[in-house]
Amino acid sequence: MGSSVARLAGRLAGLAAVVVGVTALTWLAMRVLRPAWFAGDDRAVPAQLADELRRAFLHFDLGRQWAPPGDRVAAIIRRGLPADLSLLAGATAFGVAAGAAAGTYCAARPRTVLARALEGAAALFIFAPLYVLGLGLILLFGSDIALVEIGVHIPRAYVPFRESAAGWAGALVVPCVLVGLPLAALIMRLTRTSVRAVLGEEYILAAGAKGLSERTILRRHVLRAAGAPVISAAGMTVNLTITNVVLIEAVFGIPGVFSNLKGAIAYGDFPMLMGITIVGAALIALANLLADIALERLDPRIRGS
Repeated sequence: MGSSVARLAGRLAGLAAVVVGVTALTWLAMRVLRPAWFAGDDRAVPAQLADELRRAFLHFDLGRQWAPPGDRVAAIIRRGLPADLSLLAGATAFGVAAGAAAGTYCAARPRTVLARALEGAAALFIFAPLYVLGLGLILLFGSDIALVEIGVHIPRAYVPFRESAAGWAGALVVPCVLVGLPLAALIMRLTRTSVRAVLGEEYILAAGAKGLSERTILRRHVLRAAGAPVISAAGMTVNLTITNVVLIEAVFGIPGVFSNLKGAIAYGDFPMLMGITIVGAALIALANLLADIALERLDPRIRGS
């Protein structure tokens, strides 16, 4: 128990170091590229950087946004982060579940019409422009502007969970699916390859010879053995998922932290850009930590590697 706690503490310390390091590098890059933003501060660069990191990580004071209305960046993050986490978690869950299920089916029944259709869809969604796809869905099925009447419309306004759990879920279903589609396509391909490799192992063939059903073999043996690449991919591609979150938040009007990115870039809003950088770095580092923990639970031998 003590070693597990110590290992987790070490990993959390590493996570914090990564976030601080990314923040420091971003600050230094801004200092070089936009020196006018720092005019009036005659202190040495290391002193300025140390003060920035101290305020950001010890006091969570990121200053006020330069763009109107000039709210405190920390308050903007607190308001928007729940929407970001909801969208990111929902998209990742959909991507992993749908991709793993589709990949397993394609590996077990590779010559069926459905398997070929799934493989074609995966090839499409890896490169599909989600921004355009989201706008198209809103124009066709969006509430109040639907061009196609099917009885169910896509909400065009985000509803916080505290106001309505059903409204919150309804507003996030389509955005989560859209953000998760590229991840699902990648996971499907990885799962298909991994499952095919595992299906040829001797112990899998022996399990079939003992009379176990195909479903039991897939669930108990194949998916567990083939799960490591899937979990690793979900962790390593979270930066791409966040990029898609930025696009989809803009399309569906979801008031997450990343919805401020376009305005911050256009206005040259340094405090807001730093706040978004910290949130993005923290989410990526946390996702990779969770992926490592999941891998260890899947295969305890990884702990010693």
